[in-house]
Amino acid sequence: MKRLLASALLFTATSSVQATVSEYTEFFIPYERAQSGYVCLDKQLMEAEFGIPLASLMEGIFSETKTLHQVLGGTSTYQNINLLVNGTTTIPYTYNFDRYTSSGVYEYSFTLDMAGFNALNGATVAGRQKTKNTAKLALIAMLKTAEAIHGAGNFRVWVKFTNLPLQTGLSGSLVHGGGVDWPTWPYTASSSVYNTYKAEMLASGC
Repeated sequence: MKRLLASALLFTATSSVQATVSEYTEFFIPYERAQSGYVCLDKQLMEAEFGIPLASLMEGIFSETKTLHQVLGGTSTYQNINLLVNGTTTIPYTYNFDRYTSSGVYEYSFTLDMAGFNALNGATVAGRQKTKNTAKLALIAMLKTAEAIHGAGNFRVWVKFTNLPLQTGLSGSLVHGGGVDWPTWPYTASSSVYNTYKAEMLASGC
């Protein structure tokens, strides 16, 4: 019921070019657990000004967190845990388009630029592996957020990556360059590539 109400609100917000509405809405980021080193997804909350639902939440996905790190007997601090942001290094994204189909499916298209993480991590095997893994985590966070706002069968997302590292000699499945629209294929909640990335990147103990 909560998802139906949220979808109705979001559709109302996008039904007019001029219409926007602000609401507290959930999105997901990848983070690494301090003790185990497991990589998991964390549900975050932001006040989003909706014109285009997933496009609004992309700002949260690719922004620093303000996560409290407790220091017993000292001064606790707020630190970033979002693995998609490292200091001043981020993943710039471009919104290409959105559509709402006659069958009730929300379609989105984005381009993600991995150049910053290429420069940060370097061209060694270890560095290229880190950048490749970060690209997978970015896709996972986007699709998990789309699933949270629209439901598993109600969205398609095209993701085009630019400046991916050379993947020769790296472990894990290939990160596809993708495309911005048909005839390239979009990602959905049931996409085999998406589910492979989740199995590879997210710890089963999360």
